[in-house]
Amino acid sequence: MTENKNVKLSVLNLVPKFQNDTDIDAINRATELIKIVEKLGYHRYWVAEHHNFRGVLSSATALIIQHLLANSEKIRVGAGGVMLPNHTSLQVAETYGTLETLYPGRVDLGIGRAPGTDSDTAALIYRTQYVRTSKFVEAIKDIQRFMGSEEEQGIVSAYPGINTNVPIFMLGSSIHSASVSGELGLPYSFAGHFSPDAAEEAIKIYRESFVPSKYLEKPYVILGVLAHGADSDKEAERLYTATQQAMLNLSRGEKGLYPLPDENFSDKLTSAEKIFLQSKIGINLMGTKETIKRKWDEVKSKYQPDEIMAVSYMSEINQLETSYRILAEALKSQ
Repeated sequence: MTENKNVKLSVLNLVPKFQNDTDIDAINRATELIKIVEKLGYHRYWVAEHHNFRGVLSSATALIIQHLLANSEKIRVGAGGVMLPNHTSLQVAETYGTLETLYPGRVDLGIGRAPGTDSDTAALIYRTQYVRTSKFVEAIKDIQRFMGSEEEQGIVSAYPGINTNVPIFMLGSSIHSASVSGELGLPYSFAGHFSPDAAEEAIKIYRESFVPSKYLEKPYVILGVLAHGADSDKEAERLYTATQQAMLNLSRGEKGLYPLPDENFSDKLTSAEKIFLQSKIGINLMGTKETIKRKWDEVKSKYQPDEIMAVSYMSEINQLETSYRILAEALKSQ
């Protein structure tokens, strides 16, 4: 590797609940995972906000983040992200300012423009729909001000957010957020794990539109990827069937528990379903250490990310430990 020799490795978690899981099983697995990846040297661990999804238990994102911070020592923990339509800027600054006060130097704040749920649920929690980009930018600037210096505050202040300066990251799954992130001079996290088609263009727009700010001197790209590391390519492919089943279920409007792997899954698919899944393949670092190394060469050449944010949908903690260990070994050997 050349310019990417110091690519950071991080983790994204939705706190998935699999078939045969209880709620606490899913939360305990997420807690065990942060201890594992911290020992493996991962840089950060993010939790994504979702609502009204039986198989995703990260709805009260800040509470999960606080629990993870309490059960780890050094790794950064944050929201990947807060779906801003569901919150006021003041509430976000108060919440994440409090977390930063409790766990100084370890908290991140990723911000997204989508509601992270369906329209019926969104109708119950929407604060505002950011149809106008200017309003979304204004809301982000409000958060920055609330967590900024005493001199930046107005009539209303976010206690204890003042002077916490929690790092803000812009999330994106299309090209629309790329220029906003660039113009604000913020780091940009793109969801390549489920929206790979727009990744190259969005990252290009972000880098070209980037304006240095007091928060960041040069563009910084985090690329979301799927990760299915295993001791054999066949086993990695078997584990991946859980993700494929979940994608197919979601396309049907089924938001149930995450399925378990099924090695015969492909044999049960119709031609239309195979075409659908082929079109929905995210950026996937899958296979043994050697296989992942080859795939990583392609990914780093195409996107030149500064950081990888990897998500592994696996029901067993030993599978997750193997996957993240192999991923770390593959990338750190480059």
